[in-house]
Amino acid sequence: MEDDGLLAAKLGLTLEDGGHEVVGYATTVKAAMDLAQRHRPALTLMDIDLGPGGSGIAAARGMKKHFGLVSLFVTEQPDRARLAADAALGFLAKPYAAGAVLHSIRVAASIMANEPPDELPDGLMLFTEAGMVRADP
Repeated sequence: MEDDGLLAAKLGLTLEDGGHEVVGYATTVKAAMDLAQRHRPALTLMDIDLGPGGSGIAAARGMKKHFGLVSLFVTEQPDRARLAADAALGFLAKPYAAGAVLHSIRVAASIMANEPPDELPDGLMLFTEAGMVRADP
């Protein structure tokens, strides 16, 4: 979920080049929830501020509550991400390198499989059970 079309397209290409399936793009909470209901993705990448499209935090919470989906915030607002630790695994800070995105997805996959993640890429912060941010696995 990303309100910047160019950034969303670039992120989508990065994911596809990395062997991941992109099930769709959303710029509003409603569109994101519709995609989530139809496709049930293993992981959603969620911008926090969608401008007039709403809040990525609300979308992540809704997807978690209604569909059991896992989100990772992709944001330039780390303080807001920390306040929404209940809604996501953590956040990847913008701007980010393509390699950091793909590495962050591998880390998220490890966590979802109850395996310890490897070294974290630059810009990735994970939330602990207590809602605190940690910079290492």
